[in-house]
Amino acid sequence: MIEKPKGTNDYIYPESQIRKQVINQILSFLEKFGYEPIETPIFENVELFKRSAGISSDIVAKEMYEFLDKKGRQLALRPEITAPVVRAIIQNNLINQPIIKLYYFGNIFRYEKPQKDRYRQATQFGIEFFGIDKPIADFETILIAYNIYKTIFNLEIEIHINSIGCKDCRPKYKNKIYGYFINFKDKLCSDCQRRLEENPLRILDCKNTTCKEISQDSPKSSEHLCLNCKEHFSKLSEILNSQNIPIIQNSLLVRGLDYYNRTVFEVKHNNIDLAGGGRYDYLVNHISQGKYDIPAVGFAGGLERLTNLLKEKKYINKLLEEKFKINIVSLSEKADKIISNIYSKIIDKIIKKNQNIEIHLTKFDNLSKALKTANKLKINYFIFIGEEELKNDEITIKNMETGKQEKIKIENTISKILQIIQNN
Repeated sequence: MIEKPKGTNDYIYPESQIRKQVINQILSFLEKFGYEPIETPIFENVELFKRSAGISSDIVAKEMYEFLDKKGRQLALRPEITAPVVRAIIQNNLINQPIIKLYYFGNIFRYEKPQKDRYRQATQFGIEFFGIDKPIADFETILIAYNIYKTIFNLEIEIHINSIGCKDCRPKYKNKIYGYFINFKDKLCSDCQRRLEENPLRILDCKNTTCKEISQDSPKSSEHLCLNCKEHFSKLSEILNSQNIPIIQNSLLVRGLDYYNRTVFEVKHNNIDLAGGGRYDYLVNHISQGKYDIPAVGFAGGLERLTNLLKEKKYINKLLEEKFKINIVSLSEKADKIISNIYSKIIDKIIKKNQNIEIHLTKFDNLSKALKTANKLKINYFIFIGEEELKNDEITIKNMETGKQEKIKIENTISKILQIIQNN
């Protein structure tokens, strides 16, 4: 028996329907804010992620799926989607537009221990907002993230927020962090001992209990911001507070990727991380090797973690409301043409309507088998033509809930079915 790889999932009904409904609601919402869809390859040049995420990040150091293609080129399955989006806007000459607003939805791949809500192949959605370096862009990004979880899916959430400074003040903060953690080097986990030399800020993101305890008394980034970063963070906090968005200033929040600067934030529900993002004003410059310079901010959320949470909260029941189902059945070769014609015309009539309807076209040798299948499909109305109906130029319509059935002329079938749909 060949089984799926560890850390991956098959999504079949009803899970597949849940995922579709959730992501459709999110993407429809994002378009209301003027964001346009973008798709990027699931594999990229390894160097793209080394430049963006940083060689000291766990993603690059431990989690990337890397491989050589048949010509020896070093590639990687994408572990996140922001860097590919940046590469795409540079390569496709979008970079000179004053504002670029994009959303995405797709798979990411990380080699890590599979556990609840964390898989080796996962699904991410998110937005990227290029062109504005002011706090108002940060606010829009956080507002969108907040409303996805709070307004659309009715979850009680908190926004944890911090500023990690810019290229002017962050190096000084890194030195402070290094000076603090060097005193605890022997107590740090092996990963954090490595991070201490490569990028000590990464220690603040460690999940190891001892490292987290040591981090509690470490220097706070908010105390080492330059005047411009202080002003940016102060204005953003003021705007968020004025709109009653519940923010918690978390001085230990740094996020797990090296490309962030200034604003970083996470969306949490009962200490569960649902989404995260922030500002990355230097990423375009870094990936283009100094050719372009454009500020940006964005966030990404995990689909699996959200849908699992929605199932626990019973919200998911709303997404699986039973559809109104009609089964159009041929019981003989002679009836096939008539049934096919009815089916085509019904589909043509309802295809432009936004109704929760399913139309099933089936063929059986006898009525008993057809009815058994209809019951399994939870059909509401069962419509068929057998030999008797053919003789009388009729069709039989059966209400599967009441058991009542009636015969009508074939020429009246379309209007009758549309009437049934309208009434239900």
